[in-house]
Amino acid sequence: MHIGLTGFMATGKGELANLLKKQNFRYCSLSDIVREEATKKGLEHTRENLQKIGNDLRNKYGGTYFARKIVEKISAKPKKNWVIDGIRNPYEAKELSNLPKFNLLGVTARPSIIVERILSRKRDGDSLSEEDILAKLNIEKGKGQPDDGQQVEKCIDMANYLIVNEGTLKEMEAKLNHFLGLLRGEERPAFDEVFMGIAYQWAERSTCLRRKVGAVIAKDSQQLTAGYNGAPKGLKHCKELGGCLREKMNIPSGQRHEICRGTHAEQNAITQAAKFGINIEGGTLYCNTHPCTICTKMIINAGIIKVIYDSDYNDPLSKQILGEQKQLEIVRYEGLKFQPAYQSAI
Repeated sequence: MHIGLTGFMATGKGELANLLKKQNFRYCSLSDIVREEATKKGLEHTRENLQKIGNDLRNKYGGTYFARKIVEKISAKPKKNWVIDGIRNPYEAKELSNLPKFNLLGVTARPSIIVERILSRKRDGDSLSEEDILAKLNIEKGKGQPDDGQQVEKCIDMANYLIVNEGTLKEMEAKLNHFLGLLRGEERPAFDEVFMGIAYQWAERSTCLRRKVGAVIAKDSQQLTAGYNGAPKGLKHCKELGGCLREKMNIPSGQRHEICRGTHAEQNAITQAAKFGINIEGGTLYCNTHPCTICTKMIINAGIIKVIYDSDYNDPLSKQILGEQKQLEIVRYEGLKFQPAYQSAI
């Protein structure tokens, strides 16, 4: 079994690696290769130096350089369980996915918690400025970085399993053990994992050329309705009309939602309830993407009380509205992800 670790700084990757070591996993890290190069150059092992060296090596030898080095190391000791730390780019994750029984484990936390942890631990090399920490976090996310550079956010979206580590070490260990239990066939998926898995399956029906999105509305552990994004019933899809209108007009993701032929997955799930007379008030909506502004307003007015989403969506107004209201709870999904591995990350 091979488990890759990806996640932002101060989210608990090191603790996850230690927990796996206790379960007889051998440890290796892509970062070790970067540190070795820094030592050769006589540079301190600061986060900034390591990020720059990592980006330079990927640029020179290709995005899969570190992953190839790790595969060489692991291949010398087959039939062992390995935990592979330091995965920061989708090319690395895809290369490592060629290893037998490979699963990518992501770990994340809210930025406010990351800042609080870094400020409190005061490690050598850690910035003590909240502004600096958030700037470093944006670099890890991939903002302003090349495709083969730091792209941790994309790696997290690719993960086969996601842990939101905002509690105690014991809580994180329980989540890890659930993941391992699923891999070994010893545990059943939780209802959240079932419904998010169905949402990902509905997303495969999407005709959108930009992003495949699926949504499920459930209540009392029962599915009520579902939807996916695409052109309204009976209308031609963008592919049939020669491409995406938003792409042609260079409209960034998260803006000008009205300029689109498609209906969003959440909207379709809600309108299906209206069509068939299904009461969704008090329900939970599962979606593999954070809702946009239009969907957010519909979800609130439909009486849905909770949204569980997977990957993020760059719509500041949606998040502002959600921050102003109290009747709807919105949480980041964690658990097993059933989407086809690495389908749209690169």
